[in-house]
Amino acid sequence: MGSLPQDYVLPDASASHLVLTNPTEAEKKQTWTLNHQEWGGALSLSEYLEREPYIETLPLSADGGMSHWILTDPTVEGPRPVLASGESTRKRILYLHASSSPEAAQVKEGIAYGVGSIYTYPQFRGKRYASRLLRELGTQLRTWPQRQGTTSSGKPAGERAVCSALWSDIGKDFYARKGWAPFPSVHVEFPVPITAPANGELKKESEDAAVELTPVTYSNLAALCAEDEHILCTRLLPRAARATGKTCVAFAPDHDAMRWHLYRDDFIASLVFADAGQQRGRSETKGAVATVAGSKKRVWAVWSRSYHGKNPDPATDQGRKNTLYILRLAIDAGADGKDEDDIEADDDLAAAFRAVMREALREAHAWKLAKIDMWNPTPAARRLVERTGLEHRWVEREVDSIPSLMWYGDGEEREKIKEDEEIEWVANEKFCWC
Repeated sequence: MGSLPQDYVLPDASASHLVLTNPTEAEKKQTWTLNHQEWGGALSLSEYLEREPYIETLPLSADGGMSHWILTDPTVEGPRPVLASGESTRKRILYLHASSSPEAAQVKEGIAYGVGSIYTYPQFRGKRYASRLLRELGTQLRTWPQRQGTTSSGKPAGERAVCSALWSDIGKDFYARKGWAPFPSVHVEFPVPITAPANGELKKESEDAAVELTPVTYSNLAALCAEDEHILCTRLLPRAARATGKTCVAFAPDHDAMRWHLYRDDFIASLVFADAGQQRGRSETKGAVATVAGSKKRVWAVWSRSYHGKNPDPATDQGRKNTLYILRLAIDAGADGKDEDDIEADDDLAAAFRAVMREALREAHAWKLAKIDMWNPTPAARRLVERTGLEHRWVEREVDSIPSLMWYGDGEEREKIKEDEEIEWVANEKFCWC
């Protein structure tokens, strides 16, 4: 990419001629080259430049699901400046209005967007260009992608989004001022033992139950996702609406959302373990399902790996950051559909959850991961965590990965949330992140 004219004066961020638009392939590559140091993780620059186009082909991202954005000055002759950049990914959202009777209302489905990779080129920092991009992007995503023609009201036609979300790595205030309200950002962290835990380790015999453990693989993932979504729509969202009196929203834990994370994981791990002779990083196990014998009670988790260096040794400074993320924890209490308090006290479900977590620890140990993180467990899941007997600690994040949401509404709600109390984000877990 060429340089700007010598007499070019950087415009004020409020300048009316600046535009939010989509970058060229060359502009995307230049942006990836510059932000590699910040977001490349374990990948070299060449590997990162291979991964980013690959992500565009994944479920959620493909077929126009992912859009790249830049703030630029179209008045410049020749190569235009990329003053700030970002991405959006289209997702399914499930929601139930507070004004509805949870017992009678049907959960609605809509479009939402995940926003990420907000970046300003180093030479353009300090000019509030990222703030301008975010303000315009928050508005643009309400009806993106634009369609030909206009609506009956004269507005541009498009898919009307219900909300957009992002995960802040710069605290809670910056994005809140742009309209993305911060939500709870708590996770439970399990350290991975240096030696792999044995099958019977950390079991409490008084709470023991016969549990059948099977792996989550690509072959059974779609069915589990469908069952998870059914539980979310028929039990979790109505239950949350009754308990809080709020409009309750949840990103759909569907097949595409899970595969986006898992394919990304496979790609990165294949490079981290390229020379290690460990199946070139490929793990067939993507989670675990624990079924209580003689009942329909089940607990399952889907997980993915995160590496911070080419040497995955968890004893190194970088290796200590290597994490197995629980993308989604699902609890199926069976046909009775127990309430949260009953789930907390259910010995069978506690045994099933403990079996899943022991399997997660074994998997984490096998792939040189130093810890397991589970985001925003429900009150029932918190109690199950305490009953595992596994070492753990609770972390409230104040800076990194702060889930933040901008509510657009669907005609029945106000255009934007002003306080997070107006919206209850259900299943606010790692699978939502992008």
